[in-house]
Amino acid sequence: MKASEHAHLERIRDRFSSTAEPFAEFALSLRAKEGEWMAAVATSDFADAGRALGIDLACGPGTLTRPFLAHLTRVIGVDLTPAMLVHARQTTRDSRPDRVGFVCANAYALPFADGAADIAFCGYAMHHLLEPGAAIREMARVVRNGGRVAIIDLVLPEGADREMHDRIERTRDSSHASTLRTAELRSQLRDAGLHVRTCEQDNRDRDFDHWMHVAGHEPGSETYIETRRLMEATIANDAAGFRPRPAPGNRALHLGQTAVLLVAEKTGAGSPWSPRLK
Repeated sequence: MKASEHAHLERIRDRFSSTAEPFAEFALSLRAKEGEWMAAVATSDFADAGRALGIDLACGPGTLTRPFLAHLTRVIGVDLTPAMLVHARQTTRDSRPDRVGFVCANAYALPFADGAADIAFCGYAMHHLLEPGAAIREMARVVRNGGRVAIIDLVLPEGADREMHDRIERTRDSSHASTLRTAELRSQLRDAGLHVRTCEQDNRDRDFDHWMHVAGHEPGSETYIETRRLMEATIANDAAGFRPRPAPGNRALHLGQTAVLLVAEKTGAGSPWSPRLK
């Protein structure tokens, strides 16, 4: 692993260790319905999906682990940050031990054999990675032929300036790498030998103060002030693609984010879905 990538992984671990509580609260509440939607879409028309093994990459506090357990026999969550795995175990403590497990590892070296899983999925992690394509290739490696890879992540809207967008994101969160466009994510899935079968986009609104709170910054802090300054500078032309708008009559600021759900199939021998677990 390159020294720059190793250093960046340390930034990711530090960020999510220091913000474990607010991030877990946000992810497990506001993304709960989204997790159910993703699990349903990713496992739709899978014959006997209820006997399948899933790997939840960058599982965080178990945001996707729990909803996917409703569709699969077993899920193994993987995360770089031990503090996140503590929350994930609490989130799934009502599940049988033989149905869920967790491993501390990074996205570039998953501790699983080739073709060990039926489906691998990942939520909101690719924009934190310097080499998202390498992580996607790892997901493809650990999924058997005919299995699936599902990713949901923030994407850069068409026409938005990537440099300005990423500058705002990195000012807020030093663990941010770069936000990709949908076409770039699709291309990386194809390069990993995966056939994209589902692509669904979603726009959502966020309150700026809460967005900053989740990253560990409150009003008045240096990071909060600078991030808000950069964001407000794009209100007139939305150069960064955040769709920022002040609330009339108060100091609140709202922003928009665009996310995409991609579900892809690993092509090759044995492609028709047939679960590994018996």
